Amino acid sequence: MAGIRLGEHAARDVLLVRAIESEDAAATVLTGDDRQYATSVALNSTRLGETADRRQTAAFLAQRARLALERLVGRYPALQQAGNLTRWPQFLNWALPLGALVIGLITNAIEGDQLNILAFPLLGMLAWNLAVYVWLLFNCARRLFGGVKRSGAPALINWMLRPASAHLAGHPTLERGVMRFGRDWVAVAAPLTRSRFTRTLHLSAATFALGIVAGMFARARYTAKYTAGWAGTWAGAEAEIAALLKVVLGPASALTGISLPTVERLRELRGSGENAGDWLILWMVTAAAFVILPRLLLALASLVRSAHLKLRLAIPHDFYVRRVLRDAVGRARTVRIVPYSFDLAAQSRNKLSRLLVDALGEKTTIEIEPSIAYGKEDEWIEAQAGKLADADQIIVLFNLASTPEAENHGELVDRLRQQLNVQSELMVFVDDSSFMRKLRGQASAPRRLEERLLAWRTVLAPCEIDPIRVSLDSTDEDGAARALEQALLRSTSVK
Repeated sequence: MAGIRLGEHAARDVLLVRAIESEDAAATVLTGDDRQYATSVALNSTRLGETADRRQTAAFLAQRARLALERLVGRYPALQQAGNLTRWPQFLNWALPLGALVIGLITNAIEGDQLNILAFPLLGMLAWNLAVYVWLLFNCARRLFGGVKRSGAPALINWMLRPASAHLAGHPTLERGVMRFGRDWVAVAAPLTRSRFTRTLHLSAATFALGIVAGMFARARYTAKYTAGWAGTWAGAEAEIAALLKVVLGPASALTGISLPTVERLRELRGSGENAGDWLILWMVTAAAFVILPRLLLALASLVRSAHLKLRLAIPHDFYVRRVLRDAVGRARTVRIVPYSFDLAAQSRNKLSRLLVDALGEKTTIEIEPSIAYGKEDEWIEAQAGKLADADQIIVLFNLASTPEAENHGELVDRLRQQLNVQSELMVFVDDSSFMRKLRGQASAPRRLEERLLAWRTVLAPCEIDPIRVSLDSTDEDGAARALEQALLRSTSVK
């Protein structure tokens, strides 16, 4: 589903308020008055209407979140810390490149007063950067072919948010909201964080190479007699060394006109040395051409991408956003419920309608369709092809007592997902009424219930839909409505 683009600061506010509202279904932390105040003031500022575009919607959400946070932070100052802890640490922008420069300078100290033309700081630097370039090309190819990039960032963000969570330990709703915000922020800000980290690493690699080259020239400047040679256990391998130097320093030799040593000259240089001037120039040109300039260009590209992403983070136009907009402008909502392979009694139909109205708002229109007969999914979809995009939300209702089958239940959900308009929401409910009646009084009931729910999740996993359990036999309608609202909000968590 298409997202709403927000600046980094506004996106952080919206996600934090979103997480708290999602966890605070009873409106005890962010009260009803708080929500109404934030909505009303933001509505007056942005003049949001029925036909608002995404830019107007983004402005309204940002303003509403800012106002809501002003009230929340006044009562719970630790929330300000939660937002700050997810910011990119600016000191990394200079600390890592500066540290890399210092390390590059220090590596020259281990070589003494002679430049070893086969030294690790030089060849190792080129080998490492070659490996990085190959890895970057591999990642580009993987993205082109739909590869998925995994990250350990959620665990890191959870660790970073622990100080704020500790201050909210007396408020479980806020604590859950902060941890949820961390997970959501990781998903939304991942491209921006990756781009910033990549920029810093590229710049650090460039300064590391610069440090090595600068250290070599500093030694040449302040050493009475700075020579170049080689030593080691490669005796008798002068021909192989000449070939290696031709590959590594050949382009620099072509650019500068400085000739590379012959096999005989290399044999003479082993254990001795010659003036290091030409070697310094060759290594400087090589480092600049293959490390410093490419890395600076890559850092610049990442910087431009970071600047772009900072202004255009994508917040999903999901259930939460629609619910906020509906409450703000009184937008009517149509929900179509499609039972599959079982008939709803009149009492259950009325109960489900009341639950959804309580959860989604008084202006929600509930339409319960006739049940789809088992095995008749294709005929029903063909008959409904022109109507599927009319509803804001379609809910497929399954019976938990039925054994889930990929070729029927899974196929129906998958076909519906492909047919729906991008602005329509698709969800799956499973009614546990008849299943719980069968298990009543059995000691194994909890285990069998979990096994059946797991089976439904497994069948629907390829459709990327998590089924929501409903109990149409429940007598606690208020509690059931709150539980349903919470489940609906959780089912649309940022992915």
